[in-house]
Amino acid sequence: MKKLLCVLMLPLLLITCKKDDPEPEPEIASIVGKWRHIAYETTVDGEKVWVPAEPQIQTITFRYDGLILASDGLPGCCRPKSYHVNGVFFKVIPKTTVPGNAQCAFVDCIGCETWDIEQAGNDLIITLCEPTSSRSKYIRE
Repeated sequence: MKKLLCVLMLPLLLITCKKDDPEPEPEIASIVGKWRHIAYETTVDGEKVWVPAEPQIQTITFRYDGLILASDGLPGCCRPKSYHVNGVFFKVIPKTTVPGNAQCAFVDCIGCETWDIEQAGNDLIITLCEPTSSRSKYIRE
């Protein structure tokens, strides 16, 4: 009888067990995930045009708390402290620890503290701050 009870309870226990994936912050829920860099904007003959990115294997990942991870899963080096995602402000506050990125010791970050991000469906455009106002285009992986 005990064996029968254990056999019946095992599937119930397995169904109720699930991985506790943190829910993304609502302001950034639409951008959480992995994005592949496909183009950057430049000026040619006075006109702004999109140029395909080479190589097209560079990716960034927005974690559930807004932290940016590089292609290798480590934190990005020159990451912003906040975003404007489709006009909504979001301050990045890491919720869990991440390993340090040794490569960042060799990077001179004169980056922006806030990025402007436009996201529509599977397309993402990141605009960095003045004076460059450089723009990069990504697609969802």
